[in-house]
Amino acid sequence: MPADDRVTTSRPASVPRARTLRQVRAAQLRGRARRRAIFQALLGSIFLVGALAYARSPDRHAQVNLAWMAGLLVFSTLDVALGLRTLARLRRRATGWWVLGSAAWGALSTALVGFLLRT
Repeated sequence: MPADDRVTTSRPASVPRARTLRQVRAAQLRGRARRRAIFQALLGSIFLVGALAYARSPDRHAQVNLAWMAGLLVFSTLDVALGLRTLARLRRRATGWWVLGSAAWGALSTALVGFLLRT
């Protein structure tokens, strides 16, 4: 078979090349945004673990430790909220659900730290 008779493209002839490149670039950007959102949620979990560590420390009722716990809880909730917002936008879901999820995360993590401070 001569080299001129081979078809070397994997796209249909009716689809222009610029459109397929645009779709590939969009998929790459969505993948990058998804990874960033998952990283934000993991970072929020790490901040929560830090707040829990302060809540279990021997001098947990010191003013500076309470300030660090509050700051870590705020950062945890903020990072989880940003991650959930990005995931909701990527999936094109109703935009209000990430707010409820973030509020639940913040309320439950604050309740957990408060419970650990009382014991």
